[in-house]
Amino acid sequence: MMSITNILLSVDIYEKTIQILREYGNELLEALVLWVGIESNNVFNIKEVWFPNQANSPISYYVTDIDVHLINVKLNQKKYSAIAQIHTHPGSAYHSNIDDQYPIMVLPGSFSIVIPELGKISVQKNLNAMVVYRLIFGDWILQDRKEVNEIFKIE
Repeated sequence: MMSITNILLSVDIYEKTIQILREYGNELLEALVLWVGIESNNVFNIKEVWFPNQANSPISYYVTDIDVHLINVKLNQKKYSAIAQIHTHPGSAYHSNIDDQYPIMVLPGSFSIVIPELGKISVQKNLNAMVVYRLIFGDWILQDRKEVNEIFKIE
């Protein structure tokens, strides 16, 4: 995952992501989705957005170990990889201690994206309304917006 230099994201998957997270946000619940797809020649093509089984509350979401295992089984069956976990926060977007300690994504170079206001953001052609972290040497590092816009291509 560290070698990935471009991530291709269709407008449809981007809009579906926001729609799913907003539906939970309208119920005042945090939620999580995953972007999954195929890597080839340092380019990751996001093919689907997955909404794993989870317990949701106004301040968190929880995916059981068994459900994480089932995600990995499904990834293996489809010959996909997961590149990013995307979740909401009720206020501002940041990576909390819980986000740091209990991620779904654990491969170096993967991404954790946090959307503020429980997903009630305007849909754009970039990820500027979100904060994007990348797992580097075991730490979630906040990514510069310019760098994020160079890596993530919404088409």
